[in-house]
Amino acid sequence: MNDSEDIKDRDDAELVRRGRAGDRGALEALFGRYEGSLFGFISRFVRGAAEPSDVYQEIVLRAIENIERYNPKLSFRTWLFTLAANHCKNVLRSREQRGKFRAASVRRLGDNAEVDVIETARDASRSPEEAAEGTEFVEALERELQNLPPPQREVFILREFNDISFREIAAILKIPEATARSRMFLAIDYLRVRL
Repeated sequence: MNDSEDIKDRDDAELVRRGRAGDRGALEALFGRYEGSLFGFISRFVRGAAEPSDVYQEIVLRAIENIERYNPKLSFRTWLFTLAANHCKNVLRSREQRGKFRAASVRRLGDNAEVDVIETARDASRSPEEAAEGTEFVEALERELQNLPPPQREVFILREFNDISFREIAAILKIPEATARSRMFLAIDYLRVRL
């Protein structure tokens, strides 16, 4: 079997082991698995505060430099997103962006209807008019995400854009699972009012 084909079939812990031993292909395969979701998380989290591609590269370099600290008994994805979340917070702090975010609104809509904002934007069976409205909605969502306080924004992005469970979000952010759920509720409540 070709070694490059073999590498893609390996689990994260094996790729880390090979990467620690100097196998560059293993590291490329490992980080390639998470490139899209990690870059999406970073770009939504630091939008307007820093260039996402620069932050992504910093995080990957930091992860490679600290790969010896990774415990293979734990999820590599959790470790990587924890590193990314902490680095993004530092980027925001260093760019003095925290004062630019408005607090979440606690106003309610008159009908108190529940709206799944992501599912509204994802429906592929829409007409061209509905698709255009969906595109406008996604753009509005991206703008409004920047108005969320960073703790709510990071939970929302991890959950809705990366499909990470509340349990894993709690591990990534080192917060209780109930806190992660509460932040998600506040984010959705704010976005429901704004969108």
